[in-house]
Amino acid sequence: MSLSLRWWALWIAILGAPLAFFLTMLAVPEWDRSFGTSNFHFYVVSGTALAAAIACAVIVSLTESLRETRLVFLGLAFLSIAAIFAVHGLGTPGHIHEVATAPMRASSWVSVFAGALFCALSVVTLPSGAEDWLKRYGGIVFSFAALALGVYVGLSTAMDEWLNWLPIEDRALQLGMTAVTLSLLAFGAWRYFQAFLFARLPSQWVMVCVLVLLMEVQVSLTWGRYWQASWWLYHGTYGAAFLVLFAGWYVEARRAGSLRVIAEALSMRDAMAQLNRGYSQPISDLVDAIEWKDIYTLGHVRRVASYAVMTGKELGMSPLELRALALAAQMHDVGKLGVPDRILTKAGQLTPEEFDIIRQHAFRGYEIAMGVPALHAAVDGIRYHHERFDGAGYPEGLIGETIPLQARIVAVADAFDAMTSGRVYQPAVSNGAAIAELEQCAGSHFDPRCVHAFSRVISRLGDVSEDHHAALAHDHSHGLAA
Repeated sequence: MSLSLRWWALWIAILGAPLAFFLTMLAVPEWDRSFGTSNFHFYVVSGTALAAAIACAVIVSLTESLRETRLVFLGLAFLSIAAIFAVHGLGTPGHIHEVATAPMRASSWVSVFAGALFCALSVVTLPSGAEDWLKRYGGIVFSFAALALGVYVGLSTAMDEWLNWLPIEDRALQLGMTAVTLSLLAFGAWRYFQAFLFARLPSQWVMVCVLVLLMEVQVSLTWGRYWQASWWLYHGTYGAAFLVLFAGWYVEARRAGSLRVIAEALSMRDAMAQLNRGYSQPISDLVDAIEWKDIYTLGHVRRVASYAVMTGKELGMSPLELRALALAAQMHDVGKLGVPDRILTKAGQLTPEEFDIIRQHAFRGYEIAMGVPALHAAVDGIRYHHERFDGAGYPEGLIGETIPLQARIVAVADAFDAMTSGRVYQPAVSNGAAIAELEQCAGSHFDPRCVHAFSRVISRLGDVSEDHHAALAHDHSHGLAA
């Protein structure tokens, strides 16, 4: 996604419109007119609750196979909004009950709070033990939470006085809930925004938009005048948040040709913050995200890293250089996170426009790496691994040894693994045939020195399977990149 000044101005205007409208009505009370009926309220609230339920269903359908804790909590956020806000709609005077009840009044506040809480949990970095536990029992946790929400709906519709103990009309309580809710939503929006700056996927951006709109919902709920336009604004903004969500998901799924990309975008952890704190787990998470972009290349990134490190050692690189090389090899295709799946997995010949999109991944990967200080040592390999030794490569057409050594090594390792593992558009070849092709292209596509060093490495590994090659090389790269 392009982030031009015009793009930012457009989205600031869109997201700021509800707040600007609300402040205008507070400043000009005669514009804040009373309108609407109980039936209108019932249908507006019910529509929003239904939209939240649909959002939950989409998330749950993607969560089962991925078992991602972020998706579990995000599903609970949408489910809690759907169930609790439905109580607010069902409690509309003249429907189940003739007058407004305590559950009806409380549910508008509690729905936003519960949604904010689970959204915040979806972006929190959990201890590894808790993460593993939730991956194992996430379905059970979700089921119990759904049961609890069902009990809430049942009690609220059958027993209109069961929440009379909650002083929801107390202004101090309302302001306290508002402060906590806004803080949780702001935290979630910031973390999704960081993830968006990293990968620039539409699903990440629409989550930022949804959380910002929910903040405006809370503001209008807290300071709007009952049954007047400023109060109705929170109902409209609530529904608009889900329309924005669905629009973003549609764009994401259409460009990728699959709903799975939504799960990839939403389950991607905030790798920037974790990498900059010195954690190694985000590297593994990002490698997984890169490889799942194309099921035909599973294991490719790790194999390339293994081959690259062994070649670097053959060329006499220092431990510090080898560490940077391992990271560059693991992250060399990070720019593909923003490339539509339908292009990456296309079996036929790419159109010029599609190939141009593919070519952009090298520079896009460089932009991502420059935004993460922990990846700065790897930027050369990420940016220049598609340069050719004769100057006919991209993105800058560098020639010979002006191409950084890191990139020259990654290019050889990348090409070898592509040939020996196969692609949708070509079958795999033997190790010997791949080495012969590399040697034939030495001096044109590849640095002859790197090709010869790589050939010596493969020769020493012997005539074994490529999977065994990666296993033998694992010890060379695992500790360096961790």
